[in-house]
Amino acid sequence: MVIFVRSYIADLDARLGKYFKALDTAGLSWRFIGWNKTGAAAAPDSRCDYFERRARLGAGWSNAAALLLWNLYILRQLVRHRARAQVVHAVDLDCALACWLFCALFRRRLVFDIYDKYTAVRNIGGWPGRILDALERRLALGAPLTLLASEERLAQHGIPAGRGNVLVLENVPHVDMPEPAPSPARPPWKIGYFGVLEARHRGLEDLLVVCAGRDDVELHVAGYGALQEDFAAAARRHANVFFHGPMPSEQGLALMADTDIIAACYYPSVSNHAYASPNKYYEHLMLGRALVTTSDTPPGRRVQAHGTGWALPPGADALRQWLAGLTGPAVRQAGAQARALWRQRYASYFQEYYCGVYVARIRALLKRGGA
Repeated sequence: MVIFVRSYIADLDARLGKYFKALDTAGLSWRFIGWNKTGAAAAPDSRCDYFERRARLGAGWSNAAALLLWNLYILRQLVRHRARAQVVHAVDLDCALACWLFCALFRRRLVFDIYDKYTAVRNIGGWPGRILDALERRLALGAPLTLLASEERLAQHGIPAGRGNVLVLENVPHVDMPEPAPSPARPPWKIGYFGVLEARHRGLEDLLVVCAGRDDVELHVAGYGALQEDFAAAARRHANVFFHGPMPSEQGLALMADTDIIAACYYPSVSNHAYASPNKYYEHLMLGRALVTTSDTPPGRRVQAHGTGWALPPGADALRQWLAGLTGPAVRQAGAQARALWRQRYASYFQEYYCGVYVARIRALLKRGGA
């Protein structure tokens, strides 16, 4: 059995959902250990165990005590399931140390899945940052299998190219939904965001300020996080702001398919954004919708290279200028280019890499992995 561990909710994590689907298709059993920080987990699932202590997303060191208890919870659950656990798939450093300890003690196999560089997304510097970076890199080099979301992340983590234990799995979506019809692309422009509602660094606060109250824009937002109450309050005050709350992946993507433009900004105030490999980049291709993102980031360079959207400087002024110049033909062309690129490069990615390469590596670890 494979046990996944992440300090998040399984039903709101699209990447985890692809792993689960790939293992189910292959007839391989799995469980999930997660942290229900906000109480937003869906109905109980017999394969999911949740740490129920509440914690504020993005609170940094103020969550230190809760983080310690979370790691103790991980160890307790892993020991509880040790008879069947053969492979432990740990997501990010806040889970990986406890999982590594369990695997070392009970001779199980560790998969270290680095969604994001731990210190970069939390702005941890100085000697604590150097220690955490060294631990993260050591685990990445030593784990039987390490997963990264893009080739650019190799340089970020100081991992040499070509290492046999490292596999790049891009965040390409897989959902069972009909191909969306092309966007009508006429005012009021329907702009959508689906994901974690971070308080800073993602431009969401700027997007809300710029869009609220405009006659030529509808803003549709789904997700949960630090700005959840801000969007809910804005939706009550402004007829053009719609807050849909937390949603599972497929419902959120269906909502985005009903928009003209998907927003996914990555401000340079977080160094990790220089290596961003977001779900939203691939989602805009699959849905055939234009993307507005940030310049000088990986998604920004890609939308510029392929003509699938706009890459803007950070800030509210850039968003205002962009909205003032939007035209229907430009929005429609960007959406059509996005869908064409999806068909060309990514339509079969889930089958080839998640169901194919990833499952093959997991099967190999299961054969070597203990009980």
